Amino acid sequence: MRNIRKRRILFLLIKSMKLLSNYSIASIRNQNFGRLLFIFSLILLAIGLPLSPFLVSVSQFLLLFSWLIEGDFKAKFRLFKENKAIWIFLILPMLHIVWLLNTSDLSYALHDIKIKLPLLVFPLLLGTSAPLSKKEMNLVLASFILGVFSGSVVTLSIITGIYPYPHQNVRDTSIFISHIRFGLMVVFSLVLLGYYIASAFRMRDRKKAFCLVLAFIWFLCFLLVLQSITSWVVLFFLVYFLFIFYYKLIINKDLRLIGWGLLLILFVGVSGLIGKVTHDFYFKKNPHFSDLPTRTPRGNVYLNDTISREKENGYYVGVLICDQELSQTWPKLSQIPYDGRDANGYPVTTTMIRYLASKGLPKDEDGLLKLGPEDIKMIENGYASCVYRSNFIPYIRVYELIWELDRYFKNGDANNKSVAQRMEFSKAAIHIVSENLWFGVGTGDLRESYDDAYSVLHSQLIKENRLRAHNQYLTFFAAFGIFGFLLALFSLFGPAWMAGNRTNYLLASFLFIVFLSMLNEDTLETQAGVSFYIFFYSLLIFSSKNKQ
Repeated sequence: MRNIRKRRILFLLIKSMKLLSNYSIASIRNQNFGRLLFIFSLILLAIGLPLSPFLVSVSQFLLLFSWLIEGDFKAKFRLFKENKAIWIFLILPMLHIVWLLNTSDLSYALHDIKIKLPLLVFPLLLGTSAPLSKKEMNLVLASFILGVFSGSVVTLSIITGIYPYPHQNVRDTSIFISHIRFGLMVVFSLVLLGYYIASAFRMRDRKKAFCLVLAFIWFLCFLLVLQSITSWVVLFFLVYFLFIFYYKLIINKDLRLIGWGLLLILFVGVSGLIGKVTHDFYFKKNPHFSDLPTRTPRGNVYLNDTISREKENGYYVGVLICDQELSQTWPKLSQIPYDGRDANGYPVTTTMIRYLASKGLPKDEDGLLKLGPEDIKMIENGYASCVYRSNFIPYIRVYELIWELDRYFKNGDANNKSVAQRMEFSKAAIHIVSENLWFGVGTGDLRESYDDAYSVLHSQLIKENRLRAHNQYLTFFAAFGIFGFLLALFSLFGPAWMAGNRTNYLLASFLFIVFLSMLNEDTLETQAGVSFYIFFYSLLIFSSKNKQ
């Protein structure tokens, strides 16, 4: 009997060991597969950020699935408890949930929380997983650069007409995501390329450095073509920030002097451009209203509006207008009827008068006959100023900005003027804050509160242009009040501070880009903005190289 029992015990022990061995092998296989799927999901997400919101959504589900397959939940829970950065990250999504108590429009609030889900997902998954190795990290970052490069190629193909896609302006050619957010991704790609260029030079890999420098130049040129003032401003201040932030690390005094010299040249160049455009707009010689002729050389009557001070390229628009001669001469030059509309849907007469004014010409037969075929095409395509014929894109964008602000300050109409509209958005947000200082209006009542604010302020914005603040900090303040706003700020800045990553070049650059852009954008109010922010923030915080 004892021998039989011994045999049974030995048999059960061997069987148990086999089962345990098989379980261990399966567990290892699951972990390996889970890790591979985890890295693949991060690569897919990095590529999808500039190219496809659908890929971003799919990759998040794959990321969660790989996290579950990896198992080892005890270790994950231990990391969750010990890592303070995860807890600080989670304050922001928790604010949106808690402030449901202060919300009447639950449907809009739930839609807003759905957009904010990545704020919950990425810190948990990346913060409780094994940190990425240097090779894995480089693979993810390179995939992002490749995605941004692919997006830039598509955008340029639309601009140049290689790919026929209907668009009214350059900003419409960013067909995957908002041109502003795409511009920010281009700026961050420049940061990444700068990092890899420096690494290639340290390794004395000239071929790699040469290719990376070409890519850097490509992105710089593309950023000019994209015409995103937000990205230009962010890049301008980023250069100064990085130089000052890492100034003490520059041991060579000659390099310090070169750096100061380049920054001075950059500052003088930008200041000179703004000064030049401002001078051209406000200080060009115009005839005194008392000296204006009342009749054309043909004896027809001029309309001279001496009340309006509207300008185009520095010249008054409302003077020296002879509608009779314009209506007789225009059909001889264009197929568009005199009472027709240009390519942008505006009356062609308005565009024509503004264009003639921009060239300093009278708005009569003589003025029209002095226009060349290219000028007529510009008018037909909806360009109201000869400035747009300039090949220097920064001059055009600065001119647009000054023109917008000039029109806004003179007549109060901000419609379809991006910068002026933002000023109206901010006025509405400040009104909401002043009325709901302590606890805000809640997660879901912002839309209704903005409608009320625009009505109270008697804003001239049409209904479709009455949007939210386009300032993430004001949006938080309006939604959560002063207490929630301070918690939101802590959730934004706290993880990097608590994790001790204050000298990390990539992290510092990324946060500077995002936090500065929040002054001009509701960065966290769209899927693309939220995913871009929290993905790279979490990735750089929880990567294995974040202490360098």
